[in-house]
Amino acid sequence: MKTHRLRGSFYALAILATLTAPALADGQEPDRDLAGTKWTLVSLSGTPTDPATTTTLNITAGGVGGNGGCNTYGGKLVYTANGIEISDVFSTMMACEGLSQEQAYFKVLSDATGYVIDDGNLHLTDTEGKTLAELAPSE
Repeated sequence: MKTHRLRGSFYALAILATLTAPALADGQEPDRDLAGTKWTLVSLSGTPTDPATTTTLNITAGGVGGNGGCNTYGGKLVYTANGIEISDVFSTMMACEGLSQEQAYFKVLSDATGYVIDDGNLHLTDTEGKTLAELAPSE
């Protein structure tokens, strides 16, 4: 019987560690700091975006979506122990003048592995912590 109690305690600790590890990784609870937020792209890799092309990012508990500047898009968002993972990004297929910025932005979404909120802006970062995109809060 003691074996079962120990085994049960071990499993309970393992489950608890799994559930709390992402929250402890950056000192914030996952899902609660980004879910429900809306952002507007201001720069890609340190270069200001074209003011004639508005790119938005709307974050839900398990996904992302918005307007890439030309097309509407969506995708999955998963919180990891080290940050985030955005995958399965899909979009409509219209052509416009802001298409090159939009394509670069979609690539950044797929490449982002972390995020930082600095001076109120969201920075999507790579594995080395380099900012890939900066987004300002929007309504």
